[in-house]
Amino acid sequence: MKKIKIIFVIILSLFGLHNMYSQNESILVDINTMIKKEYDELSQMYQDNIKDTVISHFYAKAFLLKAKKEKKTSDISEGYYMLAKTSHHDKALLYLDTIIEINKNINDFVYPAKAHLLKAQKFGIKSEYKKAIDQLTKANEYANENKNIDQKFSTKYYIAILKNEMGEYEESLKLLKATTKYYKGKSKEYPSFQNRYIRSLFSYGNTFNLNKKYDSAYYYTKKGIQLSLQSKDSIQYGSLLLSSAVIHYQKKEYQSSLDSLYKLKKISKNHSQSKGTLIRSDLYLGKIYFAQNKFSKAIPYLKSVDSIAFSKKYFFPSVTDTYELLIRYFKEQKNTKEQIYYIDRLLTVDSIMDNNYKYISKQINRQYSTPNLILEKQTIINSLQKRNTFKIIVVIILSLFLLILFLVLIRNIKKKKIYEKRFQELLNVSTKDTKKTPVENQKNINNTPAESLDTIGISDIIVNDILKNLDLFEKNKDFLTHDLTVSIVSKKFKTNSKYLSKVINFYKNKSFSNYINELRINYVVKELKTNTKFRKYTIKAIANEIGFNTTEAFSKSFYKITGIYPSFFLKQLDKQVKHQKLEQQLQ
Repeated sequence: MKKIKIIFVIILSLFGLHNMYSQNESILVDINTMIKKEYDELSQMYQDNIKDTVISHFYAKAFLLKAKKEKKTSDISEGYYMLAKTSHHDKALLYLDTIIEINKNINDFVYPAKAHLLKAQKFGIKSEYKKAIDQLTKANEYANENKNIDQKFSTKYYIAILKNEMGEYEESLKLLKATTKYYKGKSKEYPSFQNRYIRSLFSYGNTFNLNKKYDSAYYYTKKGIQLSLQSKDSIQYGSLLLSSAVIHYQKKEYQSSLDSLYKLKKISKNHSQSKGTLIRSDLYLGKIYFAQNKFSKAIPYLKSVDSIAFSKKYFFPSVTDTYELLIRYFKEQKNTKEQIYYIDRLLTVDSIMDNNYKYISKQINRQYSTPNLILEKQTIINSLQKRNTFKIIVVIILSLFLLILFLVLIRNIKKKKIYEKRFQELLNVSTKDTKKTPVENQKNINNTPAESLDTIGISDIIVNDILKNLDLFEKNKDFLTHDLTVSIVSKKFKTNSKYLSKVINFYKNKSFSNYINELRINYVVKELKTNTKFRKYTIKAIANEIGFNTTEAFSKSFYKITGIYPSFFLKQLDKQVKHQKLEQQLQ
């Protein structure tokens, strides 16, 4: 009797599978019927079946076939976009490149910016941050050109996410503040934007976490969780649970953190989460149990992080915590084999992240920097092989350290003398000379227009007009305007950017960006020397005042032109002022 029941169940199962296969087959085969439907209807069918890649892919193909048949470029682009969203990485990139190619000469409101945005997401998922940023830059150019506000904020959001991945948390916070406010307003007007608002709330809260502002992180995360539960959103809800767990972990509320993490694990069984969410959940489970000295629970989670990170090729700054804990644990266990293994893994992770972004290392406060890791690994190997040489190695290392320290000291003394000399040279320049712009005396303007047509291919009338405009540009200090580009300035001069670039290159002997930067630096040197109020500004405020978007860009330009950094220049000016006051008091 039992055998008959089993056979009956198998027959029913096979029958069910057959019906399901037949149903899918009938859907997939009848593409000719599908292309007779309206685009909106096909798009809705695609969205309704987005989790089933086979069926959604079919509707995307039907949409594309209909668009090709009717030769509608915008709909053809949308069809390829739908296919890209349901395809694997390489295939998706091919579809997106096709969109970009067919729209390269069309001033469309949506494409190709939308394709560049999705390409950025695809590269970001693969941790290929340089490529992702390139795509976002292109998307932003098109969005600005077409005044597509939604795309501008989408670009801003993804740039913020990439900055988080690279450890630039403060800059990310500024961008996410703007996107969260924007999507909040849009969600009130259009319910379809609610998911983007929830996503922004998560990212905003998470970035407050990374900035160690836990009260703000809790506020926005809690708000996101409430909205996510109301909308029955499973994807963002999982991410928000992770963010909540991180907040509790940072406050050492370990049980509350564990509750959120295990709730996340539970919903992950029915609703797939991003690999970033999954790997971070294991990381924090490992960190919590490690903090509680429950190593038998902590180590498997930390090993899971290592396994997923390498199998998925997904790395981010805080993943290094995994290896530092594993190295510490196996060091205490005196398990040199495992210790060396995870040192090698950490070195590999560091190398991968350094290749992805040059300045990532300065954003990460690691216990094991690369030189120390290499040294520690070598010391372990040497101690296992030749214990009797330990003292000699220590002496050599200390000697090298002292030698390097001495060389660094000598180098700093020499550098300081050079900087002081350069400062004095800048200070000794008369006010009359300081007023001169760095572009003067490059070429005799009166003697050159006649040769302009032969030399740079522009008529002398145009050249004279541009030179006059440049003169006014310098006198009016228009170079202090933010976000100046050759395109913006050429429009102001009522000429084209190619002519402007050529004239600046030939008559000023420099590129457009160098020309602008030298004008700004000459101006700021004069102001700092003569304007006591200006000297009280922070370097960031000074940079902003003269048109630089970042202090880093200002410092680099200042050093390139003057040979010293603005911080040193200000410090020396301050010393001189104090010295002069003291002399006056003594007289």
